[in-house]
Amino acid sequence: MNIDEQIERELIRIDDLTDVIKLHAKAGRINIAKQLGRDLHNSLNQLEILHRQKGLWSSVETLNSQGTLQKAVDEYAHQA
Repeated sequence: MNIDEQIERELIRIDDLTDVIKLHAKAGRINIAKQLGRDLHNSLNQLEILHRQKGLWSSVETLNSQGTLQKAVDEYAHQA
């Protein structure tokens, strides 16, 4: 599964959790809503991590397309 698919999966999970939290809160099942709130928090953290990873890979692809990574590898190889 690629990173965009993982992001999409987390977004769907966040939407689902938000809906279920509202239902439990309206029904007075606060403890369940609170637990699901913790799950929501974890999903948001995971989404943040995925976005950072996507940005990192985007930077790597940009540098690679410019030949910068190859230059860095060549330079490092000569130093070793």
